[in-house]
Amino acid sequence: MRNRIWTELTQSKHNIEFSSLYSEHQRFLLRAFNMTVLIFSSTGVMGWKFWDNLPLVACIIIASISLLKLLQPHLIMNEKQLKNLDDIHRFYSDYYNKIEKLWYDFESDRITEEEATNIFFTLKSLETEINPIVSETIKSKPKKIIQKCKRNSDEYFEQVFNT
Repeated sequence: MRNRIWTELTQSKHNIEFSSLYSEHQRFLLRAFNMTVLIFSSTGVMGWKFWDNLPLVACIIIASISLLKLLQPHLIMNEKQLKNLDDIHRFYSDYYNKIEKLWYDFESDRITEEEATNIFFTLKSLETEINPIVSETIKSKPKKIIQKCKRNSDEYFEQVFNT
């Protein structure tokens, strides 16, 4: 049971890191996308005299921006999905704290292995609430973000647990 609790502790920390970094990444993409659309839209309105001589280029830019706006929900997370990421982060932060308490209680022999097993599976059952939200929200897991999560988690466990 000790190894199982430790594995769950490290996985929940990784999930916290991932949801945080992924949310940050998605919010950056959304801001960059919105600023790009704003810049091109403003340029189109303010530079109408400039585009007067290049109507084909203006049409292509307007069509491209319109197409990107239509594709936005398929390319970048919307506000609901970002809120879901925040909920996932909140869930795993709370979950981590509960698993960590279980770890300390079990390691210091405040509870028996049977009690630890019961608490563990009670906590583990809480994850069924968040799993549908996770699978609906997180469609891909970028390798760079996963590697950064692993580094951050490993550093955290080295500092806190000397592992």
